[in-house]
Amino acid sequence: MFKLILLALLLPSAFASVLTNVSGEYQFQNVPEYQAVLSQIKLRGDFSQVKTLSRGEQVVAEAKARNKALIAQMNMEEKKVAETQKNLSDMDRLKLEDQKTREGWKKQVIEQRKMWQKEQAIFLGRIKTYQENTFEIPLKKELIIEKKIIFNLPQVHIVNGAFDVPIRDQFARPTCSAFAGIRALEILLAQNKIAHDLSEQYFYWASKPDCRSNPCGHKGSWVNHAYRFSQNNEQIDIPLENNCAYETKGMDLNETQIPLPSNCHQGVTKVVSFEDVRTLADVIEKIKKNVPVILAAKLTENFYKNEGFVSLTDASKKIGVALDRHALGHAFIAVGVIELPEVIKPSEGSYCILVANSWGKGWGAGGYSCLTEKWLTKFRQPAPFVAVNKIAIK
Repeated sequence: MFKLILLALLLPSAFASVLTNVSGEYQFQNVPEYQAVLSQIKLRGDFSQVKTLSRGEQVVAEAKARNKALIAQMNMEEKKVAETQKNLSDMDRLKLEDQKTREGWKKQVIEQRKMWQKEQAIFLGRIKTYQENTFEIPLKKELIIEKKIIFNLPQVHIVNGAFDVPIRDQFARPTCSAFAGIRALEILLAQNKIAHDLSEQYFYWASKPDCRSNPCGHKGSWVNHAYRFSQNNEQIDIPLENNCAYETKGMDLNETQIPLPSNCHQGVTKVVSFEDVRTLADVIEKIKKNVPVILAAKLTENFYKNEGFVSLTDASKKIGVALDRHALGHAFIAVGVIELPEVIKPSEGSYCILVANSWGKGWGAGGYSCLTEKWLTKFRQPAPFVAVNKIAIK
C-alpha cells in the first residue's frame, strides 16, 4: 500500500501526461511529396481501371451510379438557380481568387520540385557514404509468414501528422534506426500538437547497451534497445536536439561518442509502451490507426535511386549503383499505404507502403517513397517491426 501511495505522489511531477496516437481529418492531399509519389504510381497504371465485378456487385454499383447521377443533376439545377441570383461582379471576383489560388499552389509545387532536384544532386554525390553506413540489422531472426489477403485495404491512408515532421539526414553515420525511432515519437507528438525536435544522438547511444559506458567500434543498432531503456527509466529521458545535438561525423572506435554532454540527460519525453509488428498486414492495420511503424529491409539499386516509387520489377535493374555488403540492412519508417492500380497488382501486389527515410530530401520524392508489397515481402528483414503506442511528456 505504501508503495502505491508513493508511486501516486511521484507520477504527477515526473510525467505530466501520457500521449497516444490521435486520429483526425488529416489534409495531406496537396502536400507536394504525396503528389509526387502519386504521380510516380500513376505512371505505372491508371487508377480509373476497375477490377471485374460479380453480378451482385454490378447491381449495387449500377444503383449507386444512378443515385449519383440523380444527385448530380439536382445539384446542377440548384447551382444554376443560385448562379442567376449572384451578381456578375461577385462571380468574376470569385473566379479570379480561385485562379490565383490554383496558380499559387502550382508555383509552390514547381519551386518545391526544383529544390528537390538540387537536393537530389547532393544525395547522388553521397550515395557511397550512405552505402557504407548501412549494416546488418542486429535483430533476432524469426520466420514471418505474410498474410495473403488484406481485409479492408484503404485506397489511401496517410498517418495523421506524417508530413508535419521535417525530413532529416543521418549523413556519414550508421544511425538509420535512431532516426526512424525518433521520427515515430515526433509524429506522435505532432498528432498531439507538440512540435519537438528530439535527439537522435541520445537515441543512438541508448540503443547500444554495450556502448553506453565503454567505447565500441561496431556499427548500427535497432530501436528496441532504446525504447526499452526509455521505458524502464524512472525519469523522462529523451532530450531535445538543441540540448543534445547530432554529430554528423563518426568517431573511430567510439560509435556512441561517449561521454555524452550533461545536457543530453535533460529529457522532455519517454517511451511508455511499444510493441512488435510482425506482418505487412499488421503494419497496414497500425497505419489505419495512425500509428507509424519502424521497418527494416535489405536494399536494392532502385531503392537508392528512385523518384518516389520502389518496385520489385525494377529491383534487378542495373542503374549505376554498385551494391556490396553494405546493402545488408537499413531502417526507415512507414507512414502510409496506397492501393496500387489493377494493371500492376499481378507483379507488385495490392499496395505500396509510403516510407520516410533519413537520407535528406534528395532521396525519393523529397525524402519519401512508396515500396510495393512484393518488394517489401522479398527484401524485408526476417524479424518483427516496431511501433510505439504511448509516450510521456513533462
